[in-house]
Amino acid sequence: MRFLTTTTLLSFALLSSAQVNPTTTELVMSMSQRSLVMPGYLTNLKALVARQAYEFWKEGNTEPYVSHLNVYQALYEANKYLGYDTVRNMAYNQVGMHSNTVTSLAFGKDSNHYYSSSTDGKILKWDLENPRSIPQTIYESDKIIQSIEMSKDGKVLMAIFYQEGLALIPTDQNIQDDIKILEDPQPVQTATFIPDERKYLTVAKTGELVLKGFDAKSEQVGKTALKVNQLKVDEQDGTIYAGTEQGVLEAWEKPYEVKESPIEDIMKNWRQQSYFGYEMGTFAINCLDISPDGKTLAIGRDRGDVILWSIPKRALIRIISGHQSTVTDIQFAPNGNLLLTTSRDGTARIWDLTDSRKLPIILDDHDDWVLTGSFNPTGTQVITGGGDEYIRTWPVDPAILASRICTFINRNLTQDEWAEFVGRDIPYSVTCSD
Repeated sequence: MRFLTTTTLLSFALLSSAQVNPTTTELVMSMSQRSLVMPGYLTNLKALVARQAYEFWKEGNTEPYVSHLNVYQALYEANKYLGYDTVRNMAYNQVGMHSNTVTSLAFGKDSNHYYSSSTDGKILKWDLENPRSIPQTIYESDKIIQSIEMSKDGKVLMAIFYQEGLALIPTDQNIQDDIKILEDPQPVQTATFIPDERKYLTVAKTGELVLKGFDAKSEQVGKTALKVNQLKVDEQDGTIYAGTEQGVLEAWEKPYEVKESPIEDIMKNWRQQSYFGYEMGTFAINCLDISPDGKTLAIGRDRGDVILWSIPKRALIRIISGHQSTVTDIQFAPNGNLLLTTSRDGTARIWDLTDSRKLPIILDDHDDWVLTGSFNPTGTQVITGGGDEYIRTWPVDPAILASRICTFINRNLTQDEWAEFVGRDIPYSVTCSD
C-alpha cells in the first residue's frame, strides 16, 4: 500500500479554497489512514472507520484534491476482508484461473462478460456478476498470447501471438456446430481491427502494414522501419496511428500511400523540445487510445507518463505523470471523462480528465506488474490483470464500496470507538443505518 507523502499533502493543500474546513479534511484523512493501517483481523472496526470517513467526506467541506484518494483506498482495503475466501486465499474482487501472466483483457457488447488472455495460451470468458463461477475456455493453444482485441460489434476476438501470427475467434460459442477459428500464420509485430469493417490491420516483422479481410484478401497500405508496439485506427477518418519502440508516433492518412519510413511523425514539431525539463520523443510508446469524441489521442510511454495529444490541432494538450515505471495499457472511459492506466510499477490509476489538479485513484493490490486494464461498457467498473496471474475488479464510484460494507456488518461504532477514531467533540451518528 502506498501513502501520500507529507510533501505531496502540503503541496496539494495549497490548492484548497477558502471554503474548505481544514478540521474536517484532517479528520477524513486521519480516519482513512488509521483504517488503512489497521490489521485485517479487526475486520468490522476497520470497515466502520473507513465507512464513517467516507460519510464525512461525502458531506463535503473537505479538500477535494487530496482526501478522495485516501477515502477510496481505505474503503477498498476494508472491503477486501469482507467476504474473504479463506480457502483460496482470495479477496472478493479477485479471480484466478490462468497459470501464468495475464496479458490482456477485453469486453464485448455485453457488460456482464469479459475475456482474458495469458502467456499460458488460454483465452477465458468471465462472468462479471458471478466472479466465483468457472470461466469458459474459448481458446487454447501452445502459443504465447501477446494480446487480445475485440471487434467493434463484439462478435470476433483477435488473439495476437508473440513472434507468430494471429487467430480470429468467434465469441458466440453456444452453438452446437464446430467453432470456426481463422488462423493467420504470418508473424506480426502487432495488429488491430478496422472499425465497422470485416477487416484487420497487421504490421509484419519486416515493417509492411497490411490490410486484410476475413476472406484472406490483403492489401499493403504502408511501411515502417521502426518497431511497432501498438496500432490504433481512428473511427472517424480512418487514420492509422503507430506507437513505436523508438518513441516516434507515426500516422497514415487515407488514402493510404506506401512510402518508406518515416511516413509521418505527427509529433515532429515538439518531440525534441523540452517539457518540464526533459526531452520528448526518446521513450518507447507502448499503448494508444482515442477518446470517444475522437478529439484526443492518449499515448502511454516507457517513462511512466501519458501524453494527451489533440488530434484536430496536432498539438500537445498536457502530460500526465505519476507512474514510477512503464505505462503498459491505457483506455478512456466510455464517457471520455476518465482515463485508466496500468503500469509495471504494480498499480493501475484512474485519472479525472475534467480536473488536472485532482489526484488519481490508485488501484494498488497486484503483487506484480499490471499489464492490462479495461473499463466495462458502462464505465462503472474497471478490471486489471498482470504478472501475479490474477484479475481484479474495481468499482469506479467509492459509494459502491461504502454501501457494500454495511451489507456485511450488523453493528455500528461503539461510543468508545467513536471517541477514539472520530473524537469526543463531534456528535455521535450511526454509520450503518438499518
